[in-house]
Amino acid sequence: MGLPFWAGVLGAVVSTYFLVRAVTELKKGRPGHAQNAAMIHIVMCALLLPASLIIIAFNL
Repeated sequence: MGLPFWAGVLGAVVSTYFLVRAVTELKKGRPGHAQNAAMIHIVMCALLLPASLIIIAFNL
């Protein structure tokens, strides 16, 4: 378990954090910059989280 494994773990943790924050912001229902940023963060998490899990799986 070298550096790529831990980079994948860090990416998964950061992505999960952003996903949770984005969902809570979207549940507030207030329009504006924060809502737009939350929608972009959900798309970012949809790309980063699977990539991080693939990195973790190949480096076990």
